Amino acid sequence: MNLRALCTLALLSLPLTAADYHLSPTGSDAAAGSEAQPWKTLAHAVPLLAAGDTLHLHAGVYAERLLLSGKSGTAVAPIVIRAWQGAAAAIDGGTLTVPTSGGRAGLVEMKNCNHVHLRGLDIRNYKTTSASSIPTGLLIEGSGSGLKVLDCKVHEIWQSSTTKASNGFGVAVYGNTATAIDGLVIDGNEVHNLRTGQSESLVLNGNVTNFTVSRNHVHHCNNIGIDMIGYEGSAPAAVDRARDGVARDNLVHDIDSAYNPGYGGNFTTGGGDRSAAGIYIDGGTNIIVERNRVYGSNFGIELASEAAGGFTDHIVMRDNLLHHNHKAGIIMGGYDHQRGTTRNCEVRNNTLYRNDTDVSHGGQITLQFYLQDNAFKNNILWASEATGQMVVHYVEGGSAAQRAFSTSNVFDYNLYYYGGSEAAIEFGLNRTGSGGGNQGNTTYSGLAAWRTAVGSDANSAFLNPGFAVATPGATPAAEDFKITPAAAARDRGEPGFVPAAAEKDYFGKSRRANGRVDVGAHEFMTGLQAWRDTHFSLPDGGPPAGNDDDPDADGIRNLVEYSQGMNPTLADLHLAPSGSMAGSVFRFRYRKDAPELTYAVQSSTDLGTWPAATPAEQGDGSGNYWRDFPMAGGNRFVRLSVSP
Repeated sequence: MNLRALCTLALLSLPLTAADYHLSPTGSDAAAGSEAQPWKTLAHAVPLLAAGDTLHLHAGVYAERLLLSGKSGTAVAPIVIRAWQGAAAAIDGGTLTVPTSGGRAGLVEMKNCNHVHLRGLDIRNYKTTSASSIPTGLLIEGSGSGLKVLDCKVHEIWQSSTTKASNGFGVAVYGNTATAIDGLVIDGNEVHNLRTGQSESLVLNGNVTNFTVSRNHVHHCNNIGIDMIGYEGSAPAAVDRARDGVARDNLVHDIDSAYNPGYGGNFTTGGGDRSAAGIYIDGGTNIIVERNRVYGSNFGIELASEAAGGFTDHIVMRDNLLHHNHKAGIIMGGYDHQRGTTRNCEVRNNTLYRNDTDVSHGGQITLQFYLQDNAFKNNILWASEATGQMVVHYVEGGSAAQRAFSTSNVFDYNLYYYGGSEAAIEFGLNRTGSGGGNQGNTTYSGLAAWRTAVGSDANSAFLNPGFAVATPGATPAAEDFKITPAAAARDRGEPGFVPAAAEKDYFGKSRRANGRVDVGAHEFMTGLQAWRDTHFSLPDGGPPAGNDDDPDADGIRNLVEYSQGMNPTLADLHLAPSGSMAGSVFRFRYRKDAPELTYAVQSSTDLGTWPAATPAEQGDGSGNYWRDFPMAGGNRFVRLSVSP
């Protein structure tokens, strides 16, 4: 094929009619839809959009619903609806009435759409007091692929009926056909100030697969924050589970059902039951829950299946920071003997700190009914000072077999701590389901008694983990939970542990350094390890990250590049040590960007011997150093030697 033919094929692969359209509250639907002559309404613009088109919403309020049904772009030519150049473009339902029939009603809806992207929209003020209405800020429903919701705000979506069976949603994704909602991305959004009745703030329900829910800020809502659900009959039974996705880097706080009439509370004064998790996997499968921070919520993260006979399984909950939640930081298993099973889940490298602020006696981890083959490893549990409770499995109801704790659940390599003594820490376990008070519920004090009762946890310890802030306060920064060089949590995790591909700690660094994983959500690295990790994802070295490697072939080995603040993947020689003549003086310049290294300036006249340089070191106080060498005949060579 000749070059002209190749170019023709490239042109044919592009959308031939892709266009940029503009919308403004001051526009006219009789206009051209250009930047200079924008349209006025979403109802006029949406039917005209085709693959590759972008609709720009200029600043202002759009008092109408945005409804997309059967709209499809392609992977290379999506349909994009976005705020114009960061403008405050609000789709506002304040003057609209939420329908009382037809189920969920979205202020913004995408039904059976493909490759449609929403970006930067403000979706707000969709409210009702009717129990027969289901207000939803953003509704994605049916099937579809390649959908994205990016950098939007969803707030003031209120179901204000006091009827306990009422519902509302902030963001609701319902895969309710045999064909999945596949490859959905919900990233960088803020979802807040919601009243959702019995429903959730951000939910994926039914046939939803290969999803990414990331970097969202969900806060001040009166029911569950982020939820992935199965077994509710939303889709055909074989595919009725949210699955094969990831919930990553989300910030969730102030999720409190005490302010929900559906849980016996009042919208403004509270008083209801606190039972809403910041993040909840309810019947989902094959989901990674990582690097999320949850605080000030009823529970931190919950793994359970509310459906009898259902499962929440193959969940990896790792590298999360869970602190100061009202009850447990982690809760797992069915809340009574008529629920489903939590099985084959991996809970590791999480940091749990002073949860159970309500002193509800649920510990840092609450375990309930139906737990099988779950692993709890490499976690930090710092208990509430009021209770000293760590892991609590107190269950009531059902049969003895249903209450009994299965030894297929394994604990190990965890760190337990609080301000009291090791002998006073408390664990709860119902080992056999029968005998003793409360149908077999038994309290165990101290780590030795817990090990005997649970049949594992032999390599765990009661030790201060060694946070950067020795005792983080009530409103800590995430960085307070980093560990120090001498921390007990450092290099104390499970030996031989190999992180998953691309796994990072809570702060975005590689999960293992110094040959062994740390306990908790932070992986401590020296300056050199962090530099290697930034450029190679190899904190412990190895080609091409070794000290003497030169991957950019600029003649400067890695250790010297690190010492000078250079990038080892770029030929940035202008940052390397250098020399210049000024009259009869040769000035050699260098930096000391890594103070933990040893620096030596050496000179030679024959390139054979390299004694230490005799001219005094000078500096400017800004990290730049130099030595001045008088030139009195002959050759002189100068180099910087750097060593760990």
